[in-house]
Amino acid sequence: MSMLEEELYTPVKKYFERKGFEIKGEIKDCDIVGINGETILIVELKRTFSLKLIYQAMERQKITDLVYVAIPRPKSFKPKEISPMLNLLKKINIGLIVVSFGTKRTIVQIISNPSLKNKKEKINYSRRNDVLYEFKERKGDFNIGGKNKTKIVTAYREKSIEIACFLELLGKSGGANLKKLGCDKNSTSIMYNNFYGWFSKISKGIYTLTEKGENYLNGEECVDIIEFYRKEAKKNVQNIKK
Repeated sequence: MSMLEEELYTPVKKYFERKGFEIKGEIKDCDIVGINGETILIVELKRTFSLKLIYQAMERQKITDLVYVAIPRPKSFKPKEISPMLNLLKKINIGLIVVSFGTKRTIVQIISNPSLKNKKEKINYSRRNDVLYEFKERKGDFNIGGKNKTKIVTAYREKSIEIACFLELLGKSGGANLKKLGCDKNSTSIMYNNFYGWFSKISKGIYTLTEKGENYLNGEECVDIIEFYRKEAKKNVQNIKK
């Protein structure tokens, strides 16, 4: 059975979390984004080393200088055999991570690190800020980096799901009340714009769930996220009532 890219996500995530990074997956096409203070880390995941992987990693250098590629450890990993790969990565200043999957434990090994003194690309601050905004606006890490053919949960969708879960519990509410309960400060705007068709205005500033919104919350998409925010809604409403 062939290795899936998404199987690399959890061990690499845990490795960098132990190093002090907050990690989230699938941020603006990046498999893994990590933030530790002012430092931004990006890791691209692939089942094998390839030119496609190199191209992706080089694109990420427009966002940060700290870019790695991560692959499963090849069966044959002798210095002579991997030296061309390492030489190429060092020339373009990209780090290499290999993940060894064992029956008892999984080992993440940093083979080489990018040099922060050897910059190859000028930072595109517009793209960098887009990544930072999306990262910071997501409350949780609900996407698995490297997972293909799966709808990505953006910060906007996550906020909309959160609002929908509160409306499901409350029946109706305004944006100011939702903000007090812990929802996004732009809840009124999200409900007014109604991008997904989940919200219906019933009086001035007051919204409720549409049938489409109810069906979404009880459907098969984003089940884990919906359950997370249902619990959050219940907990926050109970805390306000105390």
